[in-house]
Amino acid sequence: MHSSNLQSEKPGTNASTLEAERASDSIKIRASFADQLSLAALALFILFISAIANSLIPAALFNPAWQIRLSATLISNGFLPLLALALFQLGFTLKPLQRSETIRKKLCSFAVLASLGFLLLIPLQGWASWRLIRENFQSLEKGKPPADLPLQKMEQAIKEAPDAKTLQANLTILRGPAIAPQDMARPLPELKQMLLGSLEQARSNLLKQAGRDGADPRVWVLIQDNIRLSFASFGLAIAFAAFAQRPGQSKTLLKELSETLGLERLFDNKNNKRKKSKSSSGSRRVRS
Repeated sequence: MHSSNLQSEKPGTNASTLEAERASDSIKIRASFADQLSLAALALFILFISAIANSLIPAALFNPAWQIRLSATLISNGFLPLLALALFQLGFTLKPLQRSETIRKKLCSFAVLASLGFLLLIPLQGWASWRLIRENFQSLEKGKPPADLPLQKMEQAIKEAPDAKTLQANLTILRGPAIAPQDMARPLPELKQMLLGSLEQARSNLLKQAGRDGADPRVWVLIQDNIRLSFASFGLAIAFAAFAQRPGQSKTLLKELSETLGLERLFDNKNNKRKKSKSSSGSRRVRS
């Protein structure tokens, strides 16, 4: 009688033991995976710091080229700390320990600074790009001779020539236009006036052509990079705000901003309208 009771209790005891062992194994697997995620997050942080350190040296805080290089490095590698933050959050979900909670709060505070920092990079790189364009290309224009410099020399030669033969010789040296034989017979003042008129027309055409070709392609490359990096920086700021939490706040920074701007109400109203339209269409179908 007693042995039969023991035999009847064994199957239930074995089943509960198996379930407990499975639960224990699942917890161990999740804890091990969480530790692996934390190590991967740490490695990504180290990669980000090494990339930034490479751009910081040599430091030139007031050099616009250095500021643009640093901004581009921060934005191009900004996905590394973002991915590290996501991995650590996932690891904390799988293995919620008190020590991990402290680290998580510090990382969320760091995400607030990162979000604001990427927003501030937008005006910084815009200002640095403008300074670089203004300084570099103005210096190039100062060192470049005027487009109409050969015409200026010809004009001087025409005004200073004492006779038609000397005028023709000076224009030949300057690779200017040849004077037709019938024009050589004209009075010198009339000949000079005719040549100066032709020279003025040539100068006008030359300056127009120089204005069309004057846009340096490097300016457009710099502007395109600035626009691309600005959008990327704004996207990274939003992504970090999704993880960021101010001290003492349970909501993320992105949720706080969306509530402050009223974006959540806007989306809720749209969702409610969709639900109402679906319910009304469903009721019409039932009636039909």
